[in-house]
Amino acid sequence: YKNGPYINTTVLENMIESSIPMVLLDARSGKWDDKSRILGAQSLNDGSTKEEVAGIIKSKDALVVTYCSSLKCGASNKLYIHLKKLGYRNVLEYPFGIKGWLEAGNDIEMDE
Repeated sequence: YKNGPYINTTVLENMIESSIPMVLLDARSGKWDDKSRILGAQSLNDGSTKEEVAGIIKSKDALVVTYCSSLKCGASNKLYIHLKKLGYRNVLEYPFGIKGWLEAGNDIEMDE
């Protein structure tokens, strides 16, 4: 989480529990994407086209949170940078990833 603002597990838990409107994005792709998701997350990565991104994030001002596997994974940061370059203004990174989410005792869901 070298570039830009990031949040920790407690903050993300509170955002989800409070039903804060946000777009939660799982940045894992290929062999690293096991289809497990933090509740409500959608899949998008730094290779996504402008059109694919716009199909998921409806406004450049929407609150967006990116995550990937763990602190060792750089995909969430790459997606953060990609979104900023596309003009999305309100992007945060959750660098602890699905590993940190599970270690804190939180639930996940499986993407169909």
